[in-house]
Amino acid sequence: MNLSRTQVWSAAYASFGPLWEFVRARRFVAELIFGVTIVSQVHDHLWDSTTLTFRKALNKYVKDGQRLLDLGTGHIGVLAIYCAKHRNVDVVAVDINERFVENARKVASASNAGRIDFLISEWFSNVSGRFDLVVCNIPYIPSGFGRKNSHHRNLHSEVWDGGDTGCRHIETVLSEAPGYLSPGGRLLLGVDPQFVPRSSTLAQLERIPGLVLEEIINTLTSPSEIYVIRANGSLR
Repeated sequence: MNLSRTQVWSAAYASFGPLWEFVRARRFVAELIFGVTIVSQVHDHLWDSTTLTFRKALNKYVKDGQRLLDLGTGHIGVLAIYCAKHRNVDVVAVDINERFVENARKVASASNAGRIDFLISEWFSNVSGRFDLVVCNIPYIPSGFGRKNSHHRNLHSEVWDGGDTGCRHIETVLSEAPGYLSPGGRLLLGVDPQFVPRSSTLAQLERIPGLVLEEIINTLTSPSEIYVIRANGSLR
């Protein structure tokens, strides 16, 4: 029997889920993988499989001199800090949760990150200007699944809750992104197809004029995918 990549990862999580949750709640693991110094935290969700895949995407697409936006930076600010420490970039990192923003600012300072401006914002609501790169590890867990799962149920819902189908925030971010991307700028959107099938994400993207899929990045160590979405215009 030939299993799809998603089916293989679903089976692996069913077998090793508790161990996986234990590993990604360890501070030293996050510090080792992402170079953050976690001096404080709001909850135990430090990173996930999508964050892991983002490393590959960021290493490819983050370039010196860019203006970068991290949407939904979370209480650790992992993606923003990783970018600021590895490239000479001007970073804006936003989250809807004020406690998350305050804590991410502390972690960034302790991590000796570069220029990061942390703001409270519901997606793009408090953001101005245009960006060469927008990164977003979006909440994609369907509400019903999350409420039944003890791990997600015990977290702040804004971390994981993607609405009934998991697509609520995907639709919002895709529809608003063209107004904030520079010509040829890119949106890196992280989604786990175990929860939102690739076909559903692509269907959302097809509805948005001004955006085109450039590639989908995945790794052997994670089920998640990063959709590299470019604003229409010349490549940089």
